[in-house]
This record gives sequence, structure tokens and C-alpha cells, in this order.
Amino acid sequence: MKAKLKFKKYTQILMYGLLLASLTGCGAWQMVKEGTVKTSSSIFFSKLKVLKLDIIARHGVNQTERGQSLSTVVRIYQLKDNQSFDAAAYRDLLNQDTVLLGDNLLSSKQLTFRPGESISVDEEIHPDTKYVGIVAFFNRSDDSQTWKIIIPKKKFSNKKALVIELKEIGLYMQDGKADQ
Repeated sequence: MKAKLKFKKYTQILMYGLLLASLTGCGAWQMVKEGTVKTSSSIFFSKLKVLKLDIIARHGVNQTERGQSLSTVVRIYQLKDNQSFDAAAYRDLLNQDTVLLGDNLLSSKQLTFRPGESISVDEEIHPDTKYVGIVAFFNRSDDSQTWKIIIPKKKFSNKKALVIELKEIGLYMQDGKADQ
């Protein structure tokens, strides 16, 4: 009889042990699975953390009628949407950009370039940014809309800066493929 009780007791302990081990194993498997998913996501889908731009003002930028080059003000906007930026007129962005862009505006930065100057911009990118709008305010503008460009976030890289050039009275991506 004592042997039966001992056997029953050992069987119960063994069953509880197996149950505990199986529950612990499920949790460990879940942690391994989540870790694998996070690792593969970070390898194949890197998140853009920093907005990298190299902006170059050429020597002949923003010339007066007499041929004298002037400094140029450039604004960089991080935007949720591109529609209000695309529809914006030169004077409206110059005078009331924050009102005009409204809730779509996540961040802005203003820089002034002298002819021949270049500036590298490394700025933290807002998580909700979908587009980056860049505007150059020249002493005169034309109707070609080259004073502003809109760039989808997917064109940026964590490793290499996007190069923007200020030439005469226009803004250009070095590869020439920015959306106008």
C-alpha cells in the first residue's frame, strides 16, 4: 500500500513537472519567434531615422538683373501629406507657411546659403513624415515651379545623403528625379 502511494505521489510530481516544462517551453518558443521576426525586420526593413541632405548653392545662384549673386533662404519641411505643399504658391509659403501647411507640417528648418556655399543637414526625421518639401526663396521666381521640390520619404537613405543643388533660380536633385 505504501508502495502504491509512493508511486502515485511520484506520478503526480512527474506530471506537474512535465506540465510546468511544457508551459515554460511555449513561452520560450514565443520569445525566440518574436526575436527572429524583429531581427529579420531590422535587416530587411530598416527604418529611416535621420534626414540626410547635402545642399549646394552654385556660384551663379539667385542673380540680380546686374548679375550679382545673392544669398538664398531655403526651408525644409517634413510633411504628412504633399497636397497642401503642391498647391502652395511662392508668396504663400514665403509669408504664411505654417498656416498654409497646417496639420500636415511636422517639422521645419530654415537655412541661408551664400553663393558657393554647401551645407550638410542631418536632422532627426519625425516618425509620421511621408514627404520632405524643400523651398528656395529667390529674389525673383518664374512659373516653372523649380523653386520647390517634394521628395517622398522612400527616396532617403540612412547611409547616403540626398544631394540638392541651388542653380540660378531653381532647386534640383543631383539625379534630376525629384517630383515637382
